[in-house]
Amino acid sequence: MSQSKPPFEVLLDRDTLLRKTAELGREILSAYPDPSSLVVVSIIEGARIFCRELMRHLPAGLEVHEIRASSYGAGTVSAGRVEVSGGDGIDCAGRTVLLVEDIVDTGRTIDRLRAHFLGAGAARVAVVTLLTKPSRREVDVAIEHHGFEIDDHFVIGFGMDVAGRYRELPEIVLYDEAVEAEFFGGAMRVAE
Repeated sequence: MSQSKPPFEVLLDRDTLLRKTAELGREILSAYPDPSSLVVVSIIEGARIFCRELMRHLPAGLEVHEIRASSYGAGTVSAGRVEVSGGDGIDCAGRTVLLVEDIVDTGRTIDRLRAHFLGAGAARVAVVTLLTKPSRREVDVAIEHHGFEIDDHFVIGFGMDVAGRYRELPEIVLYDEAVEAEFFGGAMRVAE
């Protein structure tokens, strides 16, 4: 039986990710004793899986929305501009917005979204991220809850991708273009 994905190096296995997500859920419950005042906003596509797992550890019935923000496009390096779409109609006036992110590296996305929701009347905007990469920080942003601090690697899996590929991986792996090319016979896989 052939392997269905390139043999990327695993950084964080699924069990580790699920344990940390449960821990973050407990931390959030402790920090916000009245979770009904929260508006949860998942930054998609990347944070969708993390948010879904996190919500298993928070009270049922919380208001959850999605907003799209991207600065990578099809590459592995941030383009430096954050494109935001969706999120219209999120009623956050006087409430705490909990931004759920997969990874914070430059800080630009969080900075842009925090300003957006504060401008829309949120009383507070807090961030929960699965991964943080402080070595890449360009904008100083507060991160109230984070799972793992990682070195400057491009990671995929558990919702994170490269050009739309590998979101479905159950673990977080180090993306390596050479490993991918070798796996596909010397040619980069092209998304169809």
